[in-house]
Amino acid sequence: MERRRRTDHLPPAHGLADQPLERARAACDAVAAAGFAAAMALHVPDDGSQGVLCGASGRIEPLLDVARGLARTAAREGRALRCVDTEGRSTGLHWRHAAVPVGRTAGGTVVLVVSDTRLARREAQALATWAAPAAAAGLRVRGGPCAAIARGLVRDFDADLVAFALFAQSGMVLNVHVRTGALLHACRIPSDTIWGEVARHGAAFTLGDLPMHAGAELLGSMGMHTAGLVGLENGNGIAIGALGVASAGDLSLDVAHELLARAPQLGPELMARLSSTIVPVPDEDGTIDLRILAARVGCRRFAMYERDGAKLRLVAAHADDGTRLTTGPDAIEEQLVTWAAEQGVGVVGEDAAAVLVGTDTVLYAQDPGKRPLECLRLALGDVRRNPFGAEEPDDGSQQADAA
Repeated sequence: MERRRRTDHLPPAHGLADQPLERARAACDAVAAAGFAAAMALHVPDDGSQGVLCGASGRIEPLLDVARGLARTAAREGRALRCVDTEGRSTGLHWRHAAVPVGRTAGGTVVLVVSDTRLARREAQALATWAAPAAAAGLRVRGGPCAAIARGLVRDFDADLVAFALFAQSGMVLNVHVRTGALLHACRIPSDTIWGEVARHGAAFTLGDLPMHAGAELLGSMGMHTAGLVGLENGNGIAIGALGVASAGDLSLDVAHELLARAPQLGPELMARLSSTIVPVPDEDGTIDLRILAARVGCRRFAMYERDGAKLRLVAAHADDGTRLTTGPDAIEEQLVTWAAEQGVGVVGEDAAAVLVGTDTVLYAQDPGKRPLECLRLALGDVRRNPFGAEEPDDGSQQADAA
């Protein structure tokens, strides 16, 4: 009878050596013992030359060339996992190959490549979680702006995975990182899961039996057995999502309390790292740099109008990166701005919107690929809340600087 081929047959990850070559060789033996067809440890030199085979298990002869090319790509990209599918020329068998960087040497990167005809995506992710090194010194890591936070949480909580679930326009965006901070998986999930529940209540949970909890089954499929979750807010009481740390073993009994104690700092830090633009901060007199506000809105055209007697005067127009535009308004822009000023509300067109701010200022945004009114609302919300530490104006009034 063929042996069951499941990643939970792998030995504990903490039993693998820290030294990259030893770690990769031991991983090859463990992967083959778990029932996978082939595993190879390759050292990829920094000079771009062909990877050197340093250890292997299983029948690797027809797979070595593919493994070398995949290992070179994995070392260059710095992803937590890189997969590729091939078909044997003579046999017609379909193979899936998974490459996982496991560490750095003086002259290159050590990569573990696992090949099998029935390698599922979740199995590959579980292998990447298991084989990822605890230290990322010198290793190219592609983890986005949250990589450093993930690495720190892994170290502090002795975890194997760190996940960030943040509210989006539809549901939540879930990003999962391995020990090095590299991004392993990103997806959109419904908000009515354990992540949304934790986020809405600002609570902290410790979970076992992960497949039994909606939203946490993904962590279970990656080989995790326990997880600690905590809700995050932006520093002003507004929920932004949830954070989770997960382990293939048992987490500390105090993990929920520790996460709850750190959540007030983690929320604002996460927002600051994820912010792609500077948040508009009013000066002492309440004025705001329109270039920064335009970049925060992020629409193809952003314009500001002010009342000039009975008319509206165009103060300035900016592109999505904040640069000044010299083109004048079209008929639709003029109409929407006039309606917003007359009706005192936000007015929406096919791909544009205008909103009255205060009594004398109208802001306009246009972009066919976005929801302009929502972009204006979010940018103005940032100004009013000042979530990154700015002080609110004493009189509550805010003007705009056309510089």
